[in-house]
Amino acid sequence: MSRLPSASCVVLGAAGLCLLAPFMLPAPEGLDAAGWRVVGVGLGMALLWLTGALPLVATAMIPLAAFPLSGVQGMASVSAAYAHPLIILFLGGFLLARAIETHGLHRWIALGLMRAIGCRPSGVIAGVMLATAFLSLWISNTAAAMIMAPIGAAIAASRAEDEGLAAALMLGIAFSATIGGMGSLIGTPPNALFAAYMADAHGRPIGFAEWAAMGLPTAAILLPLTWVMLARLAFRVDPRPLGISSAGVVRLDRAGRRVLWIAALAALGWMTRPLLARLLPGAEITDGGIAMLAALALFAGPDGRGGRLLDWDSAKALRWDVLILFGGGLALAQALDATGVAGWMAGGMTALAGLPLVVTVAALACVIVLVGELASNTAMAAIFLPVAGATAIGLGADPALVAAPVALAASVGFMLPIATPPNAIVFAHPAVTRGRMLRAGAPLDLIGAAVAVGVGWLIAPLVLG
Repeated sequence: MSRLPSASCVVLGAAGLCLLAPFMLPAPEGLDAAGWRVVGVGLGMALLWLTGALPLVATAMIPLAAFPLSGVQGMASVSAAYAHPLIILFLGGFLLARAIETHGLHRWIALGLMRAIGCRPSGVIAGVMLATAFLSLWISNTAAAMIMAPIGAAIAASRAEDEGLAAALMLGIAFSATIGGMGSLIGTPPNALFAAYMADAHGRPIGFAEWAAMGLPTAAILLPLTWVMLARLAFRVDPRPLGISSAGVVRLDRAGRRVLWIAALAALGWMTRPLLARLLPGAEITDGGIAMLAALALFAGPDGRGGRLLDWDSAKALRWDVLILFGGGLALAQALDATGVAGWMAGGMTALAGLPLVVTVAALACVIVLVGELASNTAMAAIFLPVAGATAIGLGADPALVAAPVALAASVGFMLPIATPPNAIVFAHPAVTRGRMLRAGAPLDLIGAAVAVGVGWLIAPLVLG
């Protein structure tokens, strides 16, 4: 039986002190007792998320115990965050992704896109990145990276002596998985956290189409910039054409084609939901409802071999921990906002009141990107979104103008292996060293923060106004 590392014991003790301190110390000016206790819980969770002394999902369950026991919120209010409509949307997206993986649709899409690009190394890197980003729009960035990493490694092995090619390919997979996830509402949790925050705190629902109007331009700008960094600047890649055999062609069977139709109809439903809501005024058309309809179609649809397109043996292997992590982030964000903590923290931003608002937004984005290299992007979004919204209100600005760049910046993390799961996945490849990731990722962190601020600043008011 392994012993708990001493460093983890120290962190757990410090987190415990954060939880208990509000009961022993008076609340600072501007906060009541409930808000002060939420600060303690938030600091403790942030410390645990930053250090990993507890599993991320275990930390996400702290509000279920801490808030009712401390009298901050009742169990019914806290637990509602773990069954938020956006969690239902994520569950439906996970089920759809599971069917896509089960029937090989992901490989069909990936190899098809690669063959459309050609065999020049720079084109192959672009094809791999485009395929990964496209997959990451619909499935988690972790799953997209895991799907594409073996394909990238196999391509790199065809020219084993070219470490620049291998590093560019593998890092391209990791980075484009993150970038692709920024493009859709279900691509990465900070996107959905932003939608939940805007709906709950400001009464402004954000659907698939509204997010895509901000997320897709962000991904469309970042993806080619990342390709330039990897294929042209950070590494030396042999320009000779690669030999990619047609033996890797994946043909869709009947079940794969049926899953493709269901996935395409779900995506169409998500993108046209506002139109559907106008055409069916008596029905409540939601993104989560569309996702559940697609999931039910998968469970009910025959695969042509006596089974179903999706069965429970496959579905029960989903990343349920991600749903709990998302719920914990929502619970913390709601408590920060409901008890006035977000507004109190935003008061600390008054020192920036004399500066242009875009400078304040850029400062927040940079802090989130840098801290997010060491912590969960879901945690960063949960902590900073309410602060961003309250800061905007305190400065007399539209909350969406500040919160949208914060949500986009929360997904940026290219510098360290621990920053995102895709980074950790490709770090297992021998060609991906810490130095190479830092060389390409550090400038991309700055570029990503700048793009997030620029897109959020310019497009969010048009889309959400």
